[in-house]
Amino acid sequence: MKETTVRKAPFSPSLNNMAFLAFILIIGPLAWSVDLFLKFILASNACLHPGASHRWLSEPSAFIVIDLIAISVTAIAMWQAYRSWRETIPGDTDHFRAVTEVGEGRQHFLALWGMLIGALFISAIVFSFVVNVAVQPCTS
Repeated sequence: MKETTVRKAPFSPSLNNMAFLAFILIIGPLAWSVDLFLKFILASNACLHPGASHRWLSEPSAFIVIDLIAISVTAIAMWQAYRSWRETIPGDTDHFRAVTEVGEGRQHFLALWGMLIGALFISAIVFSFVVNVAVQPCTS
């Protein structure tokens, strides 16, 4: 039977405390939820009051700005997760082995999941962005 050696991943207190990584994990879902919530409010208000003076809020450009803000916030969190993941890679390990390493540690694992969750929610926001460009919010 082959023995597996478990190496301890380095710890970097600057980027890798557990609260910071937990916050990074919820940034993507939170940005996507706020994105959908704001666009729902703006679109429903525009449909209920079609001749109102705040019609500019229902324009596709307002929705595009909301999408771009959500994408940028999620991308920043994903970049921070990537930095944290890079700092906790054991010294003699390449990037592929760093993902599949047995003794990677909690911070390395959470940083990896921060990158994956960020990518998932960036793709969801991009799909929402495409819908906003292709479809008018209120047809009246």
